[in-house]
Amino acid sequence: MVDKYSKQIELNIKKYVPFKVDNFGKLIRSKIGLLILKSLNINVNSSYIDILTVVELIHLASLLHDDVIDNETVRRNSPSANLVYGNKLSVLYGNLIISNCLSVLIKIGNIELLSIFNTAIENMCQGEIIQSETLNKKTTIEDYIEKCKLKTASLFLAEAKALKIISNDISFDIEGFAESFGIAFQIKNDLDNILTTKSDIENGIYTAPVIFSDSISIDNTAIEKTKGLIDNYIEKGITLLNSIEDSLYKSELIRIVRCLKK
Repeated sequence: MVDKYSKQIELNIKKYVPFKVDNFGKLIRSKIGLLILKSLNINVNSSYIDILTVVELIHLASLLHDDVIDNETVRRNSPSANLVYGNKLSVLYGNLIISNCLSVLIKIGNIELLSIFNTAIENMCQGEIIQSETLNKKTTIEDYIEKCKLKTASLFLAEAKALKIISNDISFDIEGFAESFGIAFQIKNDLDNILTTKSDIENGIYTAPVIFSDSISIDNTAIEKTKGLIDNYIEKGITLLNSIEDSLYKSELIRIVRCLKK
């Protein structure tokens, strides 16, 4: 539905990434942005493509750094960059990608965009620091949600703010939608981990299912409470999308949001 724009973003990623990228993943962040723009009948010009490229590049840089921190060896069913190139080069590649993001934003020529994405990167780092400082500790569900906002939702939110700045035609609460979707997205990832590899628990990362349990042995009640938490944010996001006029693009957005349901 927005494939031609996604191809442009892929080409940009190849241009700004200092190593060969074979698997771009789902590009969910840029896809969400594209579908919002198209659902609002906004012409997707080069400035929007640049913004969405920056979003994907920041996400990619964060993955490079995360894999080094977590000693991961697989990313998107392929050997991770740190396994292929080593930890030192992976960190340097991540830093260079962030530098390239700054170049793209400077080219657009809006200083406010630099501030928005700088804040997002700061928040993402702060979320990771909080996670490291609370290893093997149960936090409150409120503190966990705040960590989800920082780690994941902050980049979705930065994307929304940037698109709103470039366009004066976004009237619905795109920022509220972005934050709700980002939080639901992270909680779902955490629940998926609990239901599959359980690597988070092994590494002392206690997410919603553990917080809702009496111990780190997850029970069905905790899983259902976590699903309910995801659903709350999903429904908030869909409610906000319903203020947009019906279209195939809006329907696809709602479909993607509902895919977060467990």
